[in-house]
Amino acid sequence: MSSSETSPSPDGNRQDTPRNPGHETPEPSRQSSAEHINVGHVIRAHGLNGQLRVKLLSDFPQRFQPGGVVYIKGGQFTIEASGFFRHGQILLTLQGIEDSAAAQGLVEQFITVPAEAAPPLPEGEWFHFQLLGLRVITDQGEELGELTDILETGSNDVYVVSQGKAEILIPALKTVITQVRLDEGVMVVSLPDGLR
Repeated sequence: MSSSETSPSPDGNRQDTPRNPGHETPEPSRQSSAEHINVGHVIRAHGLNGQLRVKLLSDFPQRFQPGGVVYIKGGQFTIEASGFFRHGQILLTLQGIEDSAAAQGLVEQFITVPAEAAPPLPEGEWFHFQLLGLRVITDQGEELGELTDILETGSNDVYVVSQGKAEILIPALKTVITQVRLDEGVMVVSLPDGLR
C-alpha cells in the first residue's frame, strides 16, 4: 500500500520506496520539503578517499547508479561509484568529494532527489511521503486525526494517526484502508472491532 521515499521537512526528510509498496519512509523528524524526498542518510565517512557510508531510505537502490544525480544540503552531486556495504547500506562516491574531510562534512545529512524523480507505482500503492499528513476518517465519516508516522513492521506497515495527544495504530491492509484520495488529502479506513 505504501512505498518509502520520504519527503524532506523543514529540517530535511522524505523517502521513495514501495513497501506497502511505496517505501521511502517518512519520519516526521526527517521529512523534507515538498520539492525533494529523502532517499538516503549519510551515516559516516568511509576511508580516506571521500567515500560515504549511506543508509538507504529508498526501495529503489538503482537510483544510486554511477551518473545519477543526488542532492545534499541543497548542493547537487553526481554519483561516481556505488556499491552495497551491508544490509540497507551502500558506499557512495560523489564527484567533488575527494577526501575524508570533505566526506565528514556530509555526515548526518540526508541525500535527496526531486519528488518527480520518484518512480511510478502500481495502482493502489503510494509512497510514504504521499501519505504522511493525510486526514484519516472512517467509512462512517468519523474524524480520526492526521497520519503522522508510518511504522515498518515487516509483514505490513502500521499507520500512526494522531489527534491531539491521542494516537491510534492502523494496520496498512487492503481490508482496513478502503480509500486514499490524495487530491483531497484524505484516507478512508474501515476499523475492525477492537482497534480503538
